[in-house]
Amino acid sequence: MKHTRFGILLLVAAALVFLGGCTTGLKDSNPKQADIAYIYEQLPKLHVDFYHETSKAELGKAYRAAMEEAGKLGDSDFYFTLRRLAAMAKDSHTAVGFTQEIIDGLSAIPAQFSYVEGEWRLSVVERTHAALVGGQVIAINGFPMQEMEALVAPFFSHDNEVWLRYYLSQQLNLTNLYTSAGIAESPLQPVTLTVRERSTGEEHTISLTPVPAKEYGMLSFATWYQKHPETGPNNAPYRALLLEESNTLFIQYNVCMSYEDYPLQAFIQEILDVVDSAPITHIMIDLRYNSGGDSQLLEPLVDGLGSRQAEKGFSIDVLIGEGTFSSALMNAMHFKKRTNARLVGGPSGGSVNHYGETDNFFLPNSKIPVSYSTKQFVLDENHPSGPLMPDLVIERTVDDILAGRDTVVEALLMSY
Repeated sequence: MKHTRFGILLLVAAALVFLGGCTTGLKDSNPKQADIAYIYEQLPKLHVDFYHETSKAELGKAYRAAMEEAGKLGDSDFYFTLRRLAAMAKDSHTAVGFTQEIIDGLSAIPAQFSYVEGEWRLSVVERTHAALVGGQVIAINGFPMQEMEALVAPFFSHDNEVWLRYYLSQQLNLTNLYTSAGIAESPLQPVTLTVRERSTGEEHTISLTPVPAKEYGMLSFATWYQKHPETGPNNAPYRALLLEESNTLFIQYNVCMSYEDYPLQAFIQEILDVVDSAPITHIMIDLRYNSGGDSQLLEPLVDGLGSRQAEKGFSIDVLIGEGTFSSALMNAMHFKKRTNARLVGGPSGGSVNHYGETDNFFLPNSKIPVSYSTKQFVLDENHPSGPLMPDLVIERTVDDILAGRDTVVEALLMSY
C-alpha cells in the first residue's frame, strides 16, 4: 500500500531551501472566492469519506463565513482559511500545501518550539536569548499554551494530538498563523514569549521581532541541538551502524522510498548479509523520523529478519515516535505482527486506523496544491482511535537533548 503526503515545510528549511447555483455569483466575483468555492465543492466529492467526523452543516457554515470574508482577506489569511476548510476532514493526509509565493509571504519569530516531557519548550531562539533554550514556554502574546493550541489547531490537518503537536512544532513560530488565529493584529508586530528558565525556574518575558522567510537564514540562533548523537536524525534516507560493544545492529529508515544511486533493496541485502555473518544479538529498527512513502518497500527486510530471528535468536526493537507516520507506521506494525519485535519509544504521529493513499488537485486561481485521501486503512479493527502505542515507553528528555544523548537508544543499550 502506498501512502504519500505533502511534506511539512519548516520555515527555517524554506529559508535554507453544496450550495450549487446560489454560489455562482460569488465564484465569479473574486478569485479568492472562486478558490474557496472550488475546495468546498471538490474535497467532499473526491475524499473517500470527508464527513466521517464533520457534518455537512458544519462545513457549509465554515464555507459561508469564508466566502463572506474573502474580499477582505490578505494572501496569508486566505491561505490559512483554505487550510482551515481542508482540516475539517479530520484526516492528517488531507491538507493544503505551499507554493513558493506563499512561503515568500510568510514571517516568523526567530524561535521554534518542541513538545517534550509534557510541556512546550523553547528549542531554538535568536542567540541573545540563549539562556532560555530548553525552558518551558508559558505563553505567546499572553495566551497560555493550552489556549494557544486550541486556537491554532483548526488550521492543522490532524487525526490525533501527537501529530498535531509534531506539526505545530514546525510552524508555531509563523506570525501569519497568529493573525489568522486572532492572537496578533499583524504578522509584522513584535511577539512576546513568556518562558520559564530551566536553570533558575524564573519566568522571563521577551519580545521577538518577526522576520520574513527569505531573511531567516541570516540570523544567528541558539539551539538545543548543538550536540548530535550518532543515532539521532540524519539526512540519509536509510543507513546502518554496527554498535560492536553490544553486538547491536542499528538500522535507521528515514523515508519509505528507494534511491537510484543506492537502491533500498541493495541496502536490505547488505543488512541481511551482516546478520548472516556477524554475531548480532540485538537489532534496532529506527522509524522515529519516517513520515512515509511506499510501505511495501521494506517487506523484504521484515520477512528476512523474521526468518533469521527464529534461527539466530536476536532481539528486534522497533523505535517509534511522533515523527512515525503513514507507511512508516504500517512498517512498524508489520514488524510487530510478523517478527518477535517490541515497539519502543513514544506514541506514533500517525494513527493506526486512518485515511491515506493520497491524490491531489490545484486550486484554479492561486494554484495552491490540495491533497486528499482516497482510501481508508483499518490496520486493526480492535484498536482504539489514535496513535500506535509502544510496548516499552521511553521518551526523550530535555537533559538528554541538550547533552546530545539519544534517550531511547541509550536506555536500550543499558538494558541489553
